[in-house]
Amino acid sequence: MNKLHGLLLASSVLILQCASVALARGDSANAPQDDDRRITEEIRTSLYKNPTIASNDISVQTRNGVVYLRGLVDTNVERADIEALVRGIAGVKRVVDSLELRNDVR
Repeated sequence: MNKLHGLLLASSVLILQCASVALARGDSANAPQDDDRRITEEIRTSLYKNPTIASNDISVQTRNGVVYLRGLVDTNVERADIEALVRGIAGVKRVVDSLELRNDVR
């Protein structure tokens, strides 16, 4: 019985050490979601600060580094500017552009 307790204690210590190393390195189950939130907020802030973009008409969502854009833009130049801005954000792996030209919406 004492050997079993010793083995359980040693196993518990090893598991706690591994968990503390993972946390110290920043590994966590929430890391991808946290990064997605950071990417989305950084994009929204950048869009809001850009006076040539009507950011209220644009929806931004990020999943696993893939940014999904929806909403209305006035010109193809504005669309290209938005895509360039998004691609310049650290952590963005891909951009899915579902933006529509305001004049084309019926």
